[in-house]
Amino acid sequence: MRARRRGGVLALVLALAVASARAEDAAPSTRVIKYDGDALTVHLSKVPVTDVLGEVAHQTGCEIRGDVSEPRDVSAEFEKVPLRDGLARLLGTQNFALIYGTDGRLRAVRLLGGGSGAAVTVTPVAAPAPAAQPPVPPGALMALMDQHPPVPVTGRIAQTLGSETASLRQLFELGLHNEDAMIRREAVHESLQVIETEPELRGAFVGTLAGMSDTDMAQFLRGIAGTRAEEFAQTLATQSRVSELRVKASSVLRTLQGG
Repeated sequence: MRARRRGGVLALVLALAVASARAEDAAPSTRVIKYDGDALTVHLSKVPVTDVLGEVAHQTGCEIRGDVSEPRDVSAEFEKVPLRDGLARLLGTQNFALIYGTDGRLRAVRLLGGGSGAAVTVTPVAAPAPAAQPPVPPGALMALMDQHPPVPVTGRIAQTLGSETASLRQLFELGLHNEDAMIRREAVHESLQVIETEPELRGAFVGTLAGMSDTDMAQFLRGIAGTRAEEFAQTLATQSRVSELRVKASSVLRTLQGG
């Protein structure tokens, strides 16, 4: 009798385990894929990697070319990771190349070394053009920066200011006028980190650049930065993670270099 009971309990445990496994297999996959500002956010559970690449292509308006070397379902969780790093996490050991156009926009992701994997060639319907940023006068941008609460600073900047916080105006002035090139570069970097992560500031900054021609912006930089105008434009062009800022700064830099 006792053996029969033990056999019944064992059968019940096995049945529950099988049912749990089947329920887990039948659970719907989680799929959140968001591309914004050249950064990728995903919340994925058991989603085919080819589907993920297709959604990236749709949101960026780029092409995906080549073979996936290891077709599989992927599970991943990360927020606002640079696109290159995000794709590296999703593709594992497979190499790839990001191809950008002269306007700074992503044109294609080329999958390398796929061999006999799953072929992927995705040419999405052209993504709608982003809404044009309204022109923002430089004075209005500076007023918005002045209203921003102080941000924490460390290292050389904190030593220079004698404080562990700084206003955006202070960082901006350090980036333009400090005698130490390292401090100037760090100050611009800190400013960009704040501006690019806050939608209102980012929109105003992009709007200011969009509302001025390259010649006008070059003259404006000459007026506020003097001989360091080219350095400031180059720092923006190389450090910014926002494609509109990189492209505009590169164009203004060429205007400055051309006299």
